[in-house]
Formats: sequence, structure tokens, C-alpha cells
Amino acid sequence: MEFIKSIKSKIINKPVAIIALATLLLFITSCSSKSDSARETVTKKDSVSVSTTEQTSAEGSKEVEISQKQYAAINVQLSGFEQKNLANVLKATGNLSVPPQSKATITSPLGGTIKSINVQEGDNVKQGQTLATIINPEFVKMKQDYLETQAQLTLAKANYIRQQELAKENVSAQRVLQEATSNFRSLEAKVSSLKSQFSLIGINASSISTENMSSVIIIKSPINGNIAKINVNLGLTVDPSTALMQVVDNSHLHLDLFVYEQDLQKVKVNQNVDFTLINLPGKNFTAKIYSIGSAFENETKTIPIHAEIKGYIGELIEGMNVIGLINIGDNLTTAVLSNAVVSYSGTDYIFIQKQDSLPGKPQKGNESSYKFERIRVKKGITSGGYTEVTPLENIPEKSLVVTNGSFYLMAILTNAGEEE
Repeated sequence: MEFIKSIKSKIINKPVAIIALATLLLFITSCSSKSDSARETVTKKDSVSVSTTEQTSAEGSKEVEISQKQYAAINVQLSGFEQKNLANVLKATGNLSVPPQSKATITSPLGGTIKSINVQEGDNVKQGQTLATIINPEFVKMKQDYLETQAQLTLAKANYIRQQELAKENVSAQRVLQEATSNFRSLEAKVSSLKSQFSLIGINASSISTENMSSVIIIKSPINGNIAKINVNLGLTVDPSTALMQVVDNSHLHLDLFVYEQDLQKVKVNQNVDFTLINLPGKNFTAKIYSIGSAFENETKTIPIHAEIKGYIGELIEGMNVIGLINIGDNLTTAVLSNAVVSYSGTDYIFIQKQDSLPGKPQKGNESSYKFERIRVKKGITSGGYTEVTPLENIPEKSLVVTNGSFYLMAILTNAGEEE
């Protein structure tokens, strides 16, 4: 009791000590609170999975770290730098064409009226197939003239032979034989002329008879091919200069490119050409140059280059516009698979795996992560799935390049930078 009274007495008599004690307790509490807050902040930072480093550098993040699950999901694939012969190319535009002998403009040797059209545009036709028929009354007159002339020729020939025999026996005058000869030769020439006219129409003159005096002219295809265009309709009156339709044989389709004068010396026969259709850019085709023009094309100051198309051409037709890349030479250079190069903000990059994070093995000290570094590169020519690259940063020898998954690594890296 005396001890308690003594303490109370001291407390009552020393208000200054109380104030000092309260101040000390308040200071200790404040420091403890700040320490707990700091520990909490550190704990939160430690709990966040850090996927990028160097985020505070002026140039931004260069490294990305992913987990083993991410590695598998992205399907990361690695490959080293390779020395490749990548073709130097010359770009040119052009179109698909066929040689003159593979294109036919259909006309009628005689005028008349269109009676029937037996095909439609796009149809495949064979040589000799009937395309259309034309009615012309003069055709009947031609047949009549032929039959009459043929009959006269038979009589004239018999008379010519008889007069030859009589002339040998001096029974008839020489003048009579000469007249018989002249008449026979004249009719013979006329029959031959009529036969040629029928042949142009596609009719064998020997098949003409009095029972076959039709006025119908049959128009047949001179080549195999497809009907590219039909210019007439039923009932239309046409003459020999009228283009009825057009047949094109696309089996001899070739590529025509147009090269400017200053580039002509780079182009050689047997060079390969990779080309795409302007209206169908997803399809790639190849061709080989077989001929180089020797005259300028109209007023464009370009020279035509002709190339034979390789492989299947079933979906190609004459007149399609193309963009061609002529392979004008080879260049041994450092290259990677084209999928390895990824662009961001106008700059090209590749990703290499950090050497302490080997393929198939997690980085030491962190058994569930892989680390990659972004490297700036300069792109060169691209050919055959490979792209020429020149690293603009120092990289270790025998570095492994990400050939599949670089796009996703860039996305992870840039998203982390934006969050920062």
C-alpha cells in the first residue's frame, strides 16, 4: 500500500513526467505503424508476379519473363541464326496472257442472220464443236452454182476427151479441140474455187447434193478453249467482219511483266518469278522467264518480259493483273525465320532466350519461368520464309532466337510497360 501511494504521489506531483511518458508512447506507436505499413507494401510487391525487368530504364523494358505454363501455351520455338542465300528481287507489274495461237476471234465467212447460239460465256469447247448457226439465202445459191458447174464440168470433160481423140485422127479441126480444152479448164477452175469456199465454211463439197440444199451456215470452234465473250444475239444480222465471239485456250497461259529500261540489264532468261494476283493477294504462284522483249511497250518506256507459269493454273484466266518479284540474284546473309521478326512502333525486333534460361529448362533459381530479351534489328530482303536481319545491339554468340511466339512476348512486354 505504501508503494502504491508512493507511485501515486510521484505521478500527482510530477505532471511533466506524465506528459513526457505520453509523448514517448505516441512516438513508439507511430513508428510501429509506419514499419507495419512498409512491411505490408513490400509483401504486396513480393506477391506480384514480375514479368518484366528494367521498367525504370529510359528505353523501356527489354526483358520478359514467362512461366512454364505460358511457355507451353504460346508454344515457344527456338532456332539459331542461319546463313541463307536470299534472292534479290526486282518488283514489276503485269498481267496474264496467252499467245496469239491460243486465242480465236470467231467470225462468219458469209453474212447472214444469227439463227442459234449453242454456247454460253465460260463454256469449255472442243475444236470443231458447233458454236452458232447463221441463215443466208446466198448459201443456197452457192450450192446450186456448185452442182450446176459440177455437171457442166462432167460434160466438158467428156467433150474434151472426145475432141482429143478426133484430133489425133484428123477428123475435127484443131480449133474445136482448143475450144473444148478452154471450156473444160474454165469449168474445172470454177469448181475448184467453189470447193475452196465451202471448205472455208467448214463444208466438204463432196457432201453437197440436191437433197442437201439448206441455207444454214454452221460456225465451229477452230481451237480447244473456253468461251471468253459472246458479242451477238439471236436475230442479229452480221457480215464477215463481225466478231461473233472469242475462244481462249488458257492451257498456254503465261505471265507478262513490264520492266523499266534501267532495270532491263538485271533480267535474264531462266530467272524465277514469284507473283501474286492483285485482287487475290493470298495466293502465290511461280514462273520462269523464257523470253525478253526487244521493243518498248507503247509509250510506257517498259519492256515486256514473258514467263512460263509453273504448277496448277486452273484458277487463272487471261487478263488478270499481277505483281511479280523477279529473282535477279542470290545473297549469302544472316537470316532468321520470318515469323521471328515482330514490329512495334515502327521498329523491328527479335527475341532471344537468355543464356541462363536454356530451352526446355527453366531459369536457375526460378523453376517455373523462362527469360527472353528483346533485340532491335534491321530487316533486309525476305525470301523462301526467311528474312535477312542485322542486330542493332550486341548479342551473345550462338544465341537462340524465338521463331514462334515472338508476337505474344511482345504483347506481354508492351502491356507491362503500359501498366507501369
